[in-house]
Amino acid sequence: MKRLITILLAAIFVALASYSIYTVIQFNKSNEESGNIVTHNHPLNDRQIGDVAVTSLHGQKKEIASLLKHDITIINIWASWCDPCKKEMPELVTYGKEKPNHVGLIGFNVQDNPEKRDAFIDKYKPTYPMYTLDEAMMKRYKIYNIPTTLFVDKQGKVLKTYVGELDQQKLEEIIRQIQ
Repeated sequence: MKRLITILLAAIFVALASYSIYTVIQFNKSNEESGNIVTHNHPLNDRQIGDVAVTSLHGQKKEIASLLKHDITIINIWASWCDPCKKEMPELVTYGKEKPNHVGLIGFNVQDNPEKRDAFIDKYKPTYPMYTLDEAMMKRYKIYNIPTTLFVDKQGKVLKTYVGELDQQKLEEIIRQIQ
């Protein structure tokens, strides 16, 4: 009898573990097919981030508030080793050249060494400003995945957070939604 109960419990455990794995795989697959996630409940949404300090690639410290000169500023958080970042960078560069006047675009590099970061920038040639973001700030604001893109108003309030790879069409769609 004990052996039968042990076998039954093991079977239930295997079934639950299999179902959990299947659910995670399906969730990830649906996110890949749908173009990633606009997080409506990200901890950064509706928060002020203007007081966050970033460093220019030349070593100058600035507060984000001083960079927010447009009605909406897109802040893309990326790293040179991030494959989705490599895929979205050409889209962001194109968008940066064609964006509406009321929209700004800034890049924040994270978790990178300067040589690889600079090689990445040389390869893609973004025309918008680039800064580095301290890893402590990523933890403070619960930015656990890159790329992550923030849509911020002039006062420093995060209007929307997008986690994952962006393309020009998705950028335009989000800008339309938050205007």
